[in-house]
Amino acid sequence: MPSVGTGNPFQQTWQNLQSFDLSLLFPWATISSLAWFKDRRLVYLAAIGLGPAVALAIAPFAWVGYWALALYFSVIWALFFYYLFKTPEMVPKTCVLCFLVTAFVSIPVLLLLQNLPPWTILYGWAKADAILPKFFGMFLGVGLSEEFCKAAIIFWLVRRPGQLLLPQTVVFYAMMSGLGFGICEGVTYQLTLNRTQGVDTAYFMNIARLTSLPFIHAIWTGIAGYFISFAVINPKKRYGLWILALVVPALFHAVYNTFGWGVIGLGGALLSVILLSTYLANVQQMQQQLSRP
Repeated sequence: MPSVGTGNPFQQTWQNLQSFDLSLLFPWATISSLAWFKDRRLVYLAAIGLGPAVALAIAPFAWVGYWALALYFSVIWALFFYYLFKTPEMVPKTCVLCFLVTAFVSIPVLLLLQNLPPWTILYGWAKADAILPKFFGMFLGVGLSEEFCKAAIIFWLVRRPGQLLLPQTVVFYAMMSGLGFGICEGVTYQLTLNRTQGVDTAYFMNIARLTSLPFIHAIWTGIAGYFISFAVINPKKRYGLWILALVVPALFHAVYNTFGWGVIGLGGALLSVILLSTYLANVQQMQQQLSRP
């Protein structure tokens, strides 16, 4: 074992530095050749780690920064969902279509309907202080209308000629639709209501609007997609399955909106995640049950 030198530590440090190969410490030739670009892990790492900073650095206006961060988190969530729920028949173009149609077509239609009867009355109930009218307003007004808004593209998607998709695939597409809704809703709140809150509240709500809340919207729409997919496979029972596709997620939606981040609200959100997971685990059993007269 070589002995540790006992000379001047500054001199030893200088000798150490002189012994290093600069071409290995600063491999400019390799970097300039872009060979590192072939390492996809490095590219993904850089995109995930530096994406928000780059987006904010080049955003000319504050609202552009909000949308840039929303797009960043949308991609992160989409990749996560793809890793968990991917099937061989998934088409990236269809995923983007579900996201964009809900975000930029269904939501404007929903906002228009909110200003018309009976939604004006139902949304009035949703703002009540009493639990019972607030819940019914959240269910009949907010829940059903928003869940239909998110599921609209899925109703169209599964009925295209020659398209018979696996339930797991429809669930994934539905989650992309729910993600598009949740992200756009989040940015809207960030640019309006959140700005009227205190610093701490606004900060935490901005984080939630980009993370947990889009996730919850995606889960609810995934539940809708599950029933919609079986309505195509079992057309004789499609009307009942369509009702379930809207009512089940709307109920969870109403519970969360009514009780917020309390035990009941978050408990309902967790239950919806467990329910969707259970649904996907029991696809064959569901098909066998629906095939009975």
